[in-house]
Amino acid sequence: MTHFTGADLIAHGLAQFGVKHVFAIVSIHNMPILDAINRLGATKIIDVRHEQAGTHAADGYARATGSMGVMIASTGPGTSNTVTGLYEAQFGSSRVLVITGQADTHFYGKGLAYVHEAENQVPMLASVCRRVESPRHIDQLGTALQTVVTDMFTGRAAPGALEIPINLQYADCTEKGFTVPSQSDAAIPVSSDDAAMAAQVAQRLSQSQRRVIIAGGGVIAAGAGALVQQLAETLDAPVITTVDGRGVLPEDHPLCIGNYYNSAGIYQAIAAADLTLAIGTKFAVGVDGQFAQQTPPGELVHIDIDGAMVGRTHHAHLGWVTDARAALQALSEQTATMAPNDGQFNEAVWHARDGVRTAMRSRLGTDWPQVMDHIRERLPRDSVFVRDQTISAYNWGNQLFPIYSPRTSINPTSGAIGPGFPMSVGAAIATQRKTVVIHGDGGFMFHATELATCAQYQVPLIICVFNDSGYGVLRYLQERRFGRINETDLGKVAFADMAASMGVPGQRVGSVQAFKAAFDTAIDASGPYLIDIDMEHFQPMEISVMPKNNR
Repeated sequence: MTHFTGADLIAHGLAQFGVKHVFAIVSIHNMPILDAINRLGATKIIDVRHEQAGTHAADGYARATGSMGVMIASTGPGTSNTVTGLYEAQFGSSRVLVITGQADTHFYGKGLAYVHEAENQVPMLASVCRRVESPRHIDQLGTALQTVVTDMFTGRAAPGALEIPINLQYADCTEKGFTVPSQSDAAIPVSSDDAAMAAQVAQRLSQSQRRVIIAGGGVIAAGAGALVQQLAETLDAPVITTVDGRGVLPEDHPLCIGNYYNSAGIYQAIAAADLTLAIGTKFAVGVDGQFAQQTPPGELVHIDIDGAMVGRTHHAHLGWVTDARAALQALSEQTATMAPNDGQFNEAVWHARDGVRTAMRSRLGTDWPQVMDHIRERLPRDSVFVRDQTISAYNWGNQLFPIYSPRTSINPTSGAIGPGFPMSVGAAIATQRKTVVIHGDGGFMFHATELATCAQYQVPLIICVFNDSGYGVLRYLQERRFGRINETDLGKVAFADMAASMGVPGQRVGSVQAFKAAFDTAIDASGPYLIDIDMEHFQPMEISVMPKNNR
């Protein structure tokens, strides 16, 4: 007679939740779960080389799809490695589930030096997850999994974790049906209070003539991009996005300004606005808090699913705690016949937008605009474009490079160096579309071993390593703040050779024409391809990352 175990329950639960891939590193404390997943055959396991990278990959998977990304780790050292990835997922409001093992319940909490003993694993995970469950009896396992997943899909998206003692993974149990959450479960139902709020917001909009819309990642999380576009077109209102809101409108749409709220030129142009409608953004204040005083112009109407975010950074004249999609649906009928924006105001904003884009492009020198343009010309509109924290991201990837669709722009929201590459691996596996990641050489070394994962699964990923032999952003900041550099020179690594040693083809390039040829080769490749861009041989760009800290 075939036994149905706790491990089988997890495998069946993941299948019912629609999980097509999980990232994992096998261990004595999760072998039953991985064996059960393979026996069931509904979910494919991706063997990563490090748990932090696997958690970042699960994050990229979640951001590219809106579904749940899953990392299966081992208790103790394996789980501690996931914490950085969970930190990024929490910062970016991403649905990442870490499933890990735990000591046998007979030994748990007794301090007997059980292998990988981690008696404070739950509070460690709770520091970076909204919900952590740790069942102590096999009858609690199914409920624990359901509780964590339901929480991840309730309100603002968040990571969660489930630790499962090893004896519960082997224990016999009964099958269980799981309630499958969907994107719509994240929406707060429209109540009479919401209808009243919609009427108030509509009244403010109707009384305004110079409106600006700021759309953040919450709009994409709610699947409300089309509704923002509809509202913007009705009001003839400019749309500014945050970095995580890119793709809400195609950035070649005439009403889209893009990720330029923190640009001095755009901020001055919108200063005459009499109303700012902010949807799904927390108004991140940036490094050194330099954007904390950048108050949205006019009256601020702030809509967010997380009440703790409404009015936190800037005073909201009207705050509405609800899902972005529910709010915009409620507003659509009431705004259908409103007068459009003041034409002169809009013209001033378009002039500033075009001027800022031209000025940013001119600072790139002669070579880098050609590199950027070639990537955009060859990359399909629906391909995912991932950036790590690197000079090329700051200077053109996060703003100038056009984004056309939701969930095709991914970057480390926390500002961390290194997550870009593994996040791109997860995004490429999730979408099976050609994906590009732009990376600095310093950050790439954090997870370079995932090249082996790319080779093993023939991930459709183009890895562009912008190689300046060090931490270029930090080197720039050191020179500005201290007049010298220290600990930021790393030496030049032969990344194409490194990639080849792990089964990924690639080449080093030292000119625009060589880059174009290499990128064309990479586009035509069915699997991964790495381009090592030797920045020493390209015309330099003018770096402009952030203002000097005068403290």
